[in-house]
Amino acid sequence: MSRSPVDGARLRTGCAALIALATLIGTIVDDAPARPPVVRAGLRVLEVDLHAHTRFADGFLSPFDLVVQARRRGLDVLAITDHNILFPALMGRWFGRTFGGPTILAGEEITTRDYHVHGVGLSERIDASEPLDRVIAEVHRQGGIVIAAHPVKRFWPALVPTRPLFDATELMHPLAFQERGGGWRWEEMREYYEEARASGQKLTAVGSSDYHFFSPLGVTRTLVFATSESEADVMEALRAGRTVVFDVTGRAYGDTTLVEALAREPYSMRPQDYDYRGNGALDRVARTVGFVGLVGLLVFGRRRRKS
Repeated sequence: MSRSPVDGARLRTGCAALIALATLIGTIVDDAPARPPVVRAGLRVLEVDLHAHTRFADGFLSPFDLVVQARRRGLDVLAITDHNILFPALMGRWFGRTFGGPTILAGEEITTRDYHVHGVGLSERIDASEPLDRVIAEVHRQGGIVIAAHPVKRFWPALVPTRPLFDATELMHPLAFQERGGGWRWEEMREYYEEARASGQKLTAVGSSDYHFFSPLGVTRTLVFATSESEADVMEALRAGRTVVFDVTGRAYGDTTLVEALAREPYSMRPQDYDYRGNGALDRVARTVGFVGLVGLLVFGRRRRKS
């Protein structure tokens, strides 16, 4: 028995309504609950992600969506760092200041064939065609900090000679969770950091998610110890090296005093739903309803061809 055009339209409308309902419920229950400030060693402990991309580079979300997603992930601070452009970060910072959310730091991933470097705390775009030492000087002129982005060995010829000029380096990265071919190994990032420390250079340890799409925003984070979550205080803490980063084994890296403080009084990261299990029964029901609605649209979405 064939469906009438009216019945088909009603089915499509019903399926779309299921998706809309699931989206509304998911938006409500997926937001990270507020929690009291956590203090260790007399300072606020902030969960920070210093490496994320928007659709203006090679990401999926808009700068505004990225701010909302950072809030859902329970981040206190997010740096938006698109490749060789700054305006998406400035857009995200404006959105966060206007509509609420985590503190947004404006940054740029200065990207060339020979290296990837983050400038964080910028007001003007950095010219990636300049020599690396001049790039670093320009970031510092603007009051920003310079972070070596995923410093695997393929980038060492450029990064090692200029390492004394850097403020920080990515020590933790999603590469730690899976092996990637083509010369991308997390162990090389750790080795870069440890060689710098062994030579007497105090590089600030950073953990970032290098977010592009799907779920893992904030999957690896930096604990920053600051007097407040304002942009100025977070930048001051990063310059001073007041960070702690944990690797996949639970080993802590960073400021020795702060590592010892966390050993005496451990800190628990905010729980996250990276495997999409749902935040409680209501969230799981909403996801099921949304899936049913999506399948329904795929099944009933095509209108019958006129004979």
